[in-house]
Amino acid sequence: AVYMQIFLRDSVIDHNDLYAPIISHGKPSIAKINGKSKANVPLLKALRSLQDLTSFLNSSNTITQAAIVAFFSNLADVGLHGSMMYYLKARFHFDKNHFADLMIISGVAGTVSQLFLMPIFAPTLGEARLLSIGLFFHCVHMFIYSIAWSTWVPYAAAMFSILFVFSQPCIRSIVSKQVDPHEQGRAQGCISGICSIAHIVSPLAFSPLTALFLSEKAPFNFPGFSIMCIGIASMISFVQSMMLRVVPPILS
Repeated sequence: AVYMQIFLRDSVIDHNDLYAPIISHGKPSIAKINGKSKANVPLLKALRSLQDLTSFLNSSNTITQAAIVAFFSNLADVGLHGSMMYYLKARFHFDKNHFADLMIISGVAGTVSQLFLMPIFAPTLGEARLLSIGLFFHCVHMFIYSIAWSTWVPYAAAMFSILFVFSQPCIRSIVSKQVDPHEQGRAQGCISGICSIAHIVSPLAFSPLTALFLSEKAPFNFPGFSIMCIGIASMISFVQSMMLRVVPPILS
């Protein structure tokens, strides 16, 4: 926040909208805005935000496809994080030390990938192809978890993070290049909103499924079935990314 206050300058200033302070110390008054009281302003803003989201998603086929990819990839990612520890604890009796090792492996591999590999591959392969590569290995990563047969398998699967970390930056970059420079905030905000919806839906869908197949009441003996279903959600995003056709970026 200090850096923004000192160094960043807004290049687009709308003097018509910036006539009032953001924080008012006075007592709020109920004024009329286009015949409606200010008490209805939050509702009007919510409706307008929903209209903006709908119009943004319908603005181009590329953005619609990218939104679908973002939803299902985040649905799978959050589902895996919410279910993996319970699954590994029940399957291989993992404890906090094992989980810490997995986090270190995934974190280091992802950091190295984004610092060194992505700057090399993105210009040569293109972001759409790199997105598909990342989502493909995301699927493989989850399927290996679901059928893990030994304690070393989760450690080997964690190494795939060196490739599947490509997906989220590529989605953001693809969406960024489809809109005007002054619409970047709205575009990234809409994608973040879609990802947040996936963060809400994922635990509701996959946590009960994980609990069921790790219990004695499981319909059949497959402890990793919920992880397999999460991998199918990731597979949907991968298939959609293969159909993604990126148009030339908007420069102005």
